Amino acid sequence: MRLQEIARTLVTYGLADWVRKLKLDKVFPVLRQMTGWSEEAPEERRRWVLVRQSFEELGPTFIKLGQLLSNRSDLLPADLLNELAGLQDSVQPFSFTEVRQIVEAELDRPLEQAFLWFNRQPQASASIAQVHRAQLPDGSMVAVKVQRPDIRYTIETDLDILRYLARVAERYVPASRHFDPVGVVEEFRRSITSELNFSVERSNMNRFHTLFRNNARIRVPSSYADWSSERILTMEYIKGTKLAAIEAGEDPRFDKRRIAQTGADLVLEQIFIHGFFHADPHPGNILVLDGGVICFLDFGIVGRVRPAQRQFLTDAVVGAFRRDANRVTEAVLGLTRQSGARLDHQRLEDDIADLIDEYVDTALGDVDINRFFLSLTETIVRHDLGIPSSLMLMTKTMLSIEAIGMNLDPEFNFMDAIGPFSRKLFLNRIKPGNLLEEGSEMLHDYGRFLRDAPLDVRQVLRLTRTGKLRMGFRISGLEPLRQTLDAISYRLVLGFVLAALLVSSSLIIQANVPPLFMTVSIIGLTGYALAGIISLGFLIALLVRTLRR
Repeated sequence: MRLQEIARTLVTYGLADWVRKLKLDKVFPVLRQMTGWSEEAPEERRRWVLVRQSFEELGPTFIKLGQLLSNRSDLLPADLLNELAGLQDSVQPFSFTEVRQIVEAELDRPLEQAFLWFNRQPQASASIAQVHRAQLPDGSMVAVKVQRPDIRYTIETDLDILRYLARVAERYVPASRHFDPVGVVEEFRRSITSELNFSVERSNMNRFHTLFRNNARIRVPSSYADWSSERILTMEYIKGTKLAAIEAGEDPRFDKRRIAQTGADLVLEQIFIHGFFHADPHPGNILVLDGGVICFLDFGIVGRVRPAQRQFLTDAVVGAFRRDANRVTEAVLGLTRQSGARLDHQRLEDDIADLIDEYVDTALGDVDINRFFLSLTETIVRHDLGIPSSLMLMTKTMLSIEAIGMNLDPEFNFMDAIGPFSRKLFLNRIKPGNLLEEGSEMLHDYGRFLRDAPLDVRQVLRLTRTGKLRMGFRISGLEPLRQTLDAISYRLVLGFVLAALLVSSSLIIQANVPPLFMTVSIIGLTGYALAGIISLGFLIALLVRTLRR
C-alpha cells in the first residue's frame, strides 16, 4: 500500500514526529515497531536534510513537489528551501524495449519506419522521462523525449494520498493552516499535470521559438508535430556545451562574463517584455553554442506574467532604482492581495524604504540581489499580503540566473543587468503603440463599466428595498477621496461623450443624413473627428501622467 510505504519511509529517515502528527501511526500501528521510530523530533537543520533525502527516496512525485516548494520562500524557512533546491532528479533509465513500445504506440507505426536511426542508449534520464538521439527519414538529427511507463498512474496515486494528508494536516496540525496545505497540493496538481503532457511543453517551445526568432543571442529548438504526442516530444537536436561544464572548466572558446550577462538579459526580456519565461533555468537545461549563443532546453515548467502584472513589475523596478519607496509600495500592492487584517499602508512603505536604503545603491557593486528579493518577500508576508505563485516562480528564476552568473563570473552583479534594463523598460512603456494599447484597454474597461452599471444599480436597489443593504463608513480624510471622485467623474464623462459621439456618428453616416461629402454625411464625419480629437487629448494626458510617475 503506497500510503504505508510513504509512512515507513518517513520513519526510516527520522521523521516519525510527522507520522505521529498526521495520525498515520493510528492507521498503521506497526510503524511504532520500526527501528527508526522516535518520540523526539530531530534538530531543525538536520530535519531539513532528512526531508530532502526522504523525498528523493519516495520518487518522482515527491521530487517534483519538493522542487515546487523550493519556490515558496513565502511559506517555508530558508534552510529547508536550500535543501529542496538540491533535490536530485536523476534515476536509472528504463529499458529500450519499453521505449520501443511507447514510441510505436504513440506514433502508431514501427520504430524503424518512424526513424532512420534511433540510439538505444539514452542521453539523459530523469524522473518523468528520458531522452534519446535519433534521425528522421529526411536526415534531420533530433532528440526524442520519451515519458516513463506508468508514471501517470504513479503520480495520480501519490496526488490522491497528498490530498488526504493535506486535509489531515489542516484538521490536526493547526500550525499548518498558515501554509494552506490543500491549496499547495492543488497548485502542485496543476503544475505536474501540465508537465506530464508533452503537447503542452511543445506548445511552450513553439511560443519561445516565435518570440525569439529574430534574436541572435538565443536559440530555441524546433519541434516536430508528426513525431510528437502527449507522451513523446521530438525536437531539433542542437549540439552545444552544457553550461554546467563551462562553469566547472576553463574553455578558452567561451567568455564566461559575457555568457553571464547574456543569460541575465535574456531572462529579464522573457519576464518583463514577453511575460513568458523559462522557469527551470538550471545549468543542465542550458547549452552554450559557438559565439556565446544561449540555448534553453526543457520547457515543461514555464511562468507567465500578465500584462497588468508586468506594468506593476516595471513600476517596482524603476521605482527601486529611483529610490521612490511610494512607487514601489503601490506596485507591491498591485501585485499582491490582502489576506488578513487592515493593511498599515504607511508602515509597509517605511519597510520598503528601508529595503531600498539597504540593498539598492547604483553607486555600489556589492548589492546582494538574493537578500533583496528574499527580504522583500518576507516584508510582504509580514504585512499579510498574499503573493501569486507565478510571481514566486519569477523570483526563483531570477535568483537561479543570478547564482549561475556568479558561478561563471565571481564579479557578476544582477543589479548591473537590471539597472540598464529598467531604463529600457521605461522607454518601452512610453512608446506610442504601448500608450495606445493602454488607452484602448482603459476605454474597454469604461465600456464594460457602462454595460454593467445598470445591473449593479438594480441589485443595490433590490437590496435596499428588502432591507438587506448594509453600509459602513470610515472617514480618515475627505480631500483624497474628493480628488479621486473628481478624476473618476472626469473619466466617466469622457467615456460617455466618446461613446455617444461614436454611436451617433455611425447612425448618421449609415442613414446618409445630409449634407453629404462624396456620399458620406458631413455631420457624421464631424462626429468622428471630434471623437478622434478627444481620444488624442486623452492619450496626451496619459503620456504626461506616465512621464510624471
